[in-house]
Amino acid sequence: MAVSLDPSPLPPAAPTTLLATLRAYTRLLETRRALQAELDSALSSFLSGLGTPLPSSGDALAAPSPSSPSSDAPPPEGAPRSTCAIEAIRPPSQPELEQALQIGFGGLVELKEEARVLRGLLGDKWGREDLQGVVGRIEGWESERMRATLERDQMRRLETLQPELDFASSVAEKNALRDSLAAQVQEEVQEIHAEIAELTAAETEGQEAAPQ
Repeated sequence: MAVSLDPSPLPPAAPTTLLATLRAYTRLLETRRALQAELDSALSSFLSGLGTPLPSSGDALAAPSPSSPSSDAPPPEGAPRSTCAIEAIRPPSQPELEQALQIGFGGLVELKEEARVLRGLLGDKWGREDLQGVVGRIEGWESERMRATLERDQMRRLETLQPELDFASSVAEKNALRDSLAAQVQEEVQEIHAEIAELTAAETEGQEAAPQ
């Protein structure tokens, strides 16, 4: 397994329009999904002892359940790349896994803080408490989903250490909870995309109506 660290990006400048704020948040969600998928891939490879490539696609939010099929196709050009790039050409060693998890969770914490700032802008700067509420609900469910993921992965690791114990039903319950929360998040994300489409159309109309 190779673990490479991309240079940390510079802090993003504050969006100057409501449309830019919403677009920044959707990019944040994409980066979070990619990072979660990489972390899940690394842990699954470690637990199974099998090398697995970076997933090029997954569910609407993040990493699929460990039983989900993965694709060997490379990620599309321009796809978001997290600060922790993990390519599992062989199962990671314990130190490599710990390094990847440390970097990955650090990235997730940074994204959570960025989401908090963007959420504040929606209400305080743009006066859109409705959209601020949408982002708040998304972030709340994302936090619940992360807790469920951590609890599931703890059971998966214990299962490898204590094979006489059966965690299958508990792991399945956590995966079901993750899927339920993912569906709730995706429903709210559609509202964000609908607002972006509306604002983009209004911006285009304004540009066309402007005197040349």
